[in-house]
Amino acid sequence: MARTKAFDPNEVLLKALGVFGSRGYEGTSLPDLLQGLGIARQSLYDTYGTKRNLFLAAVKHYMNSKSSDLSELAEQPGTAQERIGAAFGSIVNVLDDPVLRQDCFIISSAIEQAPRDAELAAYLRDNDREMEQAFAKLLERGREQGELTAGTNIAELACFLTHERNALVLTAKLGADRAKLESIVRMILSVLRFSSSNVESASPDMRVPND
Repeated sequence: MARTKAFDPNEVLLKALGVFGSRGYEGTSLPDLLQGLGIARQSLYDTYGTKRNLFLAAVKHYMNSKSSDLSELAEQPGTAQERIGAAFGSIVNVLDDPVLRQDCFIISSAIEQAPRDAELAAYLRDNDREMEQAFAKLLERGREQGELTAGTNIAELACFLTHERNALVLTAKLGADRAKLESIVRMILSVLRFSSSNVESASPDMRVPND
């Protein structure tokens, strides 16, 4: 009979986010992991095999959940402007939280490791495509509802939003405060080229939603 694990793997992955996010992949030692995860060395080896495997599992756990969140947001009612604003507002809220931001910083650690890990690099590219598809769905809705001009290049704009989403994490890791992050988001949203009536109501004091 197989032994029941003495820990919850999902809980371990959540703890691993904070450890890797605060120290980076290269800066995280085995003692750091054992202390941060609260599990025995053998349990870590039996479940994940290597530090790299644990890191990859933690990255996927975090980024898959964020992709799912954005996909669910794209299904919710409201204008494209409101939904995209809410998506970036949520990111700012996470990056402004001293605890949650450490989990989010695993994204920057993954980007740093990608050139040396083909599997990780492929996963990050696939995840970006999922993000682009979710943003594209929102943008297409905006175009259908007259929020975006007919000539808007949806694919390029979705790519831009995905890029800026990743860039916000790196900016926060460099020490940007909430005011700076919100300023960047306002500029990101202004690039959406909403119809003149919406732009008039949203600029120049476009607010970053808190949720």
